Amino acid sequence: MGTIEGSRLILAGLKDAGINLVASVPDINMLELINLLYEDNEITHVPVGREEEGIGVCTGAHLAGKQPAMLMQNGGLLNSCNGLTTTALQFGIPILLLIYYAGDMGDNAFHMVGLVTEPVLQGLGIKYTVMRDPAKVKQDIAGAVIAAKSSKRPVALLLTRAVL
Repeated sequence: MGTIEGSRLILAGLKDAGINLVASVPDINMLELINLLYEDNEITHVPVGREEEGIGVCTGAHLAGKQPAMLMQNGGLLNSCNGLTTTALQFGIPILLLIYYAGDMGDNAFHMVGLVTEPVLQGLGIKYTVMRDPAKVKQDIAGAVIAAKSSKRPVALLLTRAVL
């Protein structure tokens, strides 16, 4: 699957699941998806400078009645742990975390970040799914949004090259 096809599938899945605001940081691995968000007129796209800032934007969006998602790389997940813990987890904010899984199996870059990604999510008590099957993208997104809303907690989707 090519990058643009995977990104279009993810965007359609977000819309189908009711996500109407996405905060993002610049990331070369998700450039096609970010460009689609810029061009889309149904989902509000909020570019941010840091991942932790995005957690704050998503928290405010939720409190204003939006269904938010945060788009980042797993290195950014590590940057956002304080915001996730002291805000989203403490106050029960359902945010869909779309996290590019750098250092995943078969990826020779960012090995250490890949090694700690899942243990960090487990340590934070954040439910997650590793997205590897393009045919299940919409199903994975829908399931994660339902889990976030019903648990009133962030839920993460780890995006691999296979789905992007």
